[in-house]
Amino acid sequence: MTLTGPDGGPPTQASVHGDEARLLQVVTNLVGNAVAHTPSGTPVRIGVGTVGDRAVLVVEDAGPGLTAEQAARVFDRFYRADDSRSRTPDGGTGLGLAIVRSIVTAHGGHVELRTVPAEGATFRVVLPATPDPASSHTEGTGPVGSLA
Repeated sequence: MTLTGPDGGPPTQASVHGDEARLLQVVTNLVGNAVAHTPSGTPVRIGVGTVGDRAVLVVEDAGPGLTAEQAARVFDRFYRADDSRSRTPDGGTGLGLAIVRSIVTAHGGHVELRTVPAEGATFRVVLPATPDPASSHTEGTGPVGSLA
C-alpha cells in the first residue's frame, strides 16, 4: 500500500466535523475491500488530504475492477459483485459499501466510484473539511475527526 495525497502528491491532514468511529469505519471498509477483492501483491493507493474546502479520501487499486452493471449496484445493501463468495466472515454480506455511502452522506458528503474491468477501482470520499482543526472544536459543533 502507498499513502499519498488525494491526487498523488504528498498526503496532508483532512479534518472534518463528525463521528470519528463512523469515519474510521468508512476507511476500514474501503481499504478492507481493496485488500479482499484484489489478488495478493496488487498495488493499493490510499490518498488523503484536502482539495479546496473538501476533505478527500481516495482508495485506489489495480485489481479486477467492476463492470458498469456491478458499479451501478455496488452501493446497494446486500449486493455482492461476485456471487461465488459465500456469506461467511471472509465472504462478506454485501453491506460494507452501503454502510460507507450512508455514513458519508450523513456527514454531508458523497462517495464516488470510477472503475474499469481489468484495470481496477477508485473510491473517492468527499466531505466538508474543517478549516482550522486546532480551533474548530467549539461548543455545539461536535467533535473533529480526521480521515488520516
